Amino acid sequence: MAGDMTVSLRAWPTAKIEDQSLSFLIARINGQKGSFRNVTEQSLEEDIRAAEAGEVQDSDDEPSLEEKPEVTKSRKDEVMVGRDEILKQIGHAQNDSGQALDFISFLLSRHIPKQAEATLSPYLKQQLPLGTLGVEITQLPPKLDSRRIDEELVSTGWKLQSLGATADSLLASATRLGTEMEQEAKHWEEVLSIQKKGWSICRLPRERHNLGVRYGFAEAAAEYRDRGLAALRRNEDDSVFLDLGLHAPASRRLRVTVKQRSRIITSSLAGVAVDNEDQSVENSIRRARNTIYDEELYHEMYREARSLTNRGIQCMTEDITIPLEEDKSLTIDLAAVGDNQSEEDGALDSARPSSSDYYLARAFALACKLLLSHAHRQNHNLRTRQPPPLTERKPPRPIYSILRPLLALLQQQSALNNHADFLQHIQATLQKADLNMMVQPPRGVLGVLGMLHLKPSTNEPLMETLAAATCAPLQAESKITLPSASSSLIVYIRTYVQGTEYKIVIDAPPNSSLAQLPQETSFTSAAEIKHHILHLLTLDLVSIVNAENKRWQIMSLHEGQLSTDSSLDGRHEVLSISLEKSRLHVNCYGTNKDGDIARSSVVWTSETEDTLVFRDVVSTIGAEELF
Repeated sequence: MAGDMTVSLRAWPTAKIEDQSLSFLIARINGQKGSFRNVTEQSLEEDIRAAEAGEVQDSDDEPSLEEKPEVTKSRKDEVMVGRDEILKQIGHAQNDSGQALDFISFLLSRHIPKQAEATLSPYLKQQLPLGTLGVEITQLPPKLDSRRIDEELVSTGWKLQSLGATADSLLASATRLGTEMEQEAKHWEEVLSIQKKGWSICRLPRERHNLGVRYGFAEAAAEYRDRGLAALRRNEDDSVFLDLGLHAPASRRLRVTVKQRSRIITSSLAGVAVDNEDQSVENSIRRARNTIYDEELYHEMYREARSLTNRGIQCMTEDITIPLEEDKSLTIDLAAVGDNQSEEDGALDSARPSSSDYYLARAFALACKLLLSHAHRQNHNLRTRQPPPLTERKPPRPIYSILRPLLALLQQQSALNNHADFLQHIQATLQKADLNMMVQPPRGVLGVLGMLHLKPSTNEPLMETLAAATCAPLQAESKITLPSASSSLIVYIRTYVQGTEYKIVIDAPPNSSLAQLPQETSFTSAAEIKHHILHLLTLDLVSIVNAENKRWQIMSLHEGQLSTDSSLDGRHEVLSISLEKSRLHVNCYGTNKDGDIARSSVVWTSETEDTLVFRDVVSTIGAEELF
């Protein structure tokens, strides 16, 4: 019967030789040339010339053109063998189904001969008559009562055993479910405690079945914003731990070190306790948050410092150096947190409470962090505004102002200290001469910001107002009441990143000598304003002498000289007043009618022990002492 069925199976067309794989081509080259070492440019040129000349080089290794590749032969044989095997299996299946059909039809031919005859094979019709195969239904012998009872007992035993096994399985499942419920409750309780403490819980982008915590900052730079997400995974005891990945960075903090002539004085991390024993997930999240924040802060400060090299800032490989006064400098770097904390920080712990440099380092580090937070808030405000028109060119990421405001603050504080020290020396010198000069010390930005809580902003928090005021140009003022008590000076000190500007406003009566000068004068250096203040004080002293002693007449106001009238007794006297930072000098010289010259002088300094009254000196010094 298998011969009556025809099946057509066609093999897949074989690929051309030039379209074979790389391994086939390599094998062909090895077969023709022996090895790649034999394939050179010279040998290929010789083959080309031989082919053009019609010469054929026979080789034992090269197959003839009439021979077919063995690969094609074996593939064709495999296809033919497979075809024969399929045909054989089809024939067996057809034979088995035909025999089954003949058996059923021959069995039914006793009851329905016409229908069964239609499905019988011709060979079976010729060999056997119809209806010769029959089937009968026999009844099983009856079971004994004892056997039935045994079977019922066996059946009952199996049922009881199955029910016991089921009960044990249910109890084990209940126990396991209770344990899993406790573990799940513990796990989700820790997750909820993390969320209740303010951390943002979300699904991981690439692992939607796992939860993560976002401890980074949404307004940070892209490379730091993407790193601010970590997975919350389970320990073996089903507690939660923070998974920072395979390349988790070590915990680091920003460190500000004060140095003097390359010698470390103090550090912002001196005496700061490091809790390495607390391995809770909240502490891990906080350490990761602080690390990524300080790394971004140092990165932004390094970017800004590269544009401030004209201010003397040095950007090394691992630190930033900012020059200060008195051969001091600030060094900013990232220090590792852990067991290997810097020994120099711990060695400075004993000097920490009484060191002003320590507070400078701590304040500088804290101010840097506040200014980075202010920059994040500015990014948020910019992102929530109406966006500008689209352009083909992507706007560059701006450089944050972190070092600039602090440099201006340090510069202003230095200028204020210098100005206050200058006024203090002058005041001490004048007090030695019994001259009262009232000085209101200059108040810098820190003193002004201390009163911001009296006028809080309606929309912005206090820290934002503090950061905005720090980034704005810094201005301070001081008031000087001159010894005459009728005139005063107001000194304004305004500091920018580029430098410091000074302005003096004169408040004097219209009939005074100071009223003839410009009421407002601006300066760009501290030396100029100091010289101008000394000049104004000298003019005020000359006015005091002229007003209280009619004998002295102003000879040269701006040179601080007074003189007497020589027409009375032929004597000419000149009084010269010179004021410096720590020295007041009154010099008197005169000539008589015979041409004799005499001199007398009195000097006050801030260290003078004997106090002479200036008014008594200028009233008594003169001709009686000179001649």
